[in-house]
Amino acid sequence: MVAAERETYSEILAAAAELFGERGYKSTTTRAIAERAGVNEVTIFRRFKNKRGILQALGESWANSMAGFAVANLPEPTDTRATLETLAELEIAQATRFGGVAMRLAMDAKASPEVAEMLTEGPNDNFDGLAGYLAERQAAGDLRADLDPAVMAEAFFALTSTLVMSRQVLGAGGTRGDVATEEVNRQVLDLYLTGVGLKGAK
Repeated sequence: MVAAERETYSEILAAAAELFGERGYKSTTTRAIAERAGVNEVTIFRRFKNKRGILQALGESWANSMAGFAVANLPEPTDTRATLETLAELEIAQATRFGGVAMRLAMDAKASPEVAEMLTEGPNDNFDGLAGYLAERQAAGDLRADLDPAVMAEAFFALTSTLVMSRQVLGAGGTRGDVATEEVNRQVLDLYLTGVGLKGAK
């Protein structure tokens, strides 16, 4: 893909994410996506075939910034603290950017098999990838051996992306009270690392 094609591809996905978040999947048309992206609808059909193809591409684009997928590509995965900090930053950034559309798609999943399929495949693989990494670090002696890796993975997501999305719904302007989101994220990660027994955690 040349640079211009990559830019158009990204613009279409960005427009689709905005519209899925605003209107829901079912109420968003390929024509509306094309208009928001500033392209001809034929361009969408040529590149993605249909709306389902756009949804699939959007999910694939999110995977690069999801902890369970990204962990395999990090340079020093044996540095457990640095790896978990990086993965937390990725999850928080992803939720900050796409949390709204992800929540809207989750609501749409009951009425749309296409959305349900996308949300089942991506998040499950993301979860399994992180649980697998945590199991490896348990075996290396870095994390508590008495905890189930799946429970640790669930807690990780609850304290990163899920926390950000709940603050988007409940908090005003990304903060609640006097504590900024960034400081909340730092403290929550410290709580997580202490809870899973990471060596050197406070």
